[in-house]
Amino acid sequence: LVLTKPLGTQVAANLAGWMLDEIRWAEVSRQIDADTAVRAVQKAELSMSSLNRDAAKLMKQMGAHGCTDVTGFGFLGHARNLAGVQEGDVDFVLDRAPIVRGLRALDNDAFKLLKGLSAETSGGLLIALPDTKTANKFLDLYRDSAGNTEGWGWIVGHVVEGKRRACWAGEGDSAPEVVEV
Repeated sequence: LVLTKPLGTQVAANLAGWMLDEIRWAEVSRQIDADTAVRAVQKAELSMSSLNRDAAKLMKQMGAHGCTDVTGFGFLGHARNLAGVQEGDVDFVLDRAPIVRGLRALDNDAFKLLKGLSAETSGGLLIALPDTKTANKFLDLYRDSAGNTEGWGWIVGHVVEGKRRACWAGEGDSAPEVVEV
């Protein structure tokens, strides 16, 4: 399983508004410094303004088994939807969540970013590829594509025999590994 853009756009969109409100920023600045906040908002803006076209073309060439954009249902929510429509009896096991640097500190019960349930705006593609070798080849090509100026793309999980569900690896209800980008 591959993800083509980092998570956290909804948190960053809120952060951009909070930075303009003195009272709200006074609260938030206890969790994130101004430089990190500005970089997080800029990275999220870049993500939201980047098209999924190159990844979509490439996944077709690589024989993807399925794909969804990660938007309103969040990362785990869309993984559940995609797993639920697979022809085979499989589960999607998510190992990691690539999140815009600095936004982890702002996660709470309202966003549920680390639980994989935070809505994304113009999110990346979650792609089910045939195997790890194909996923690595996809990432090599995608990271070099003209539309991927940041070199984004991560293997975020794997497929196992199951009952068409998606879950986090391990025992918790949140991402076992967070990669800040």
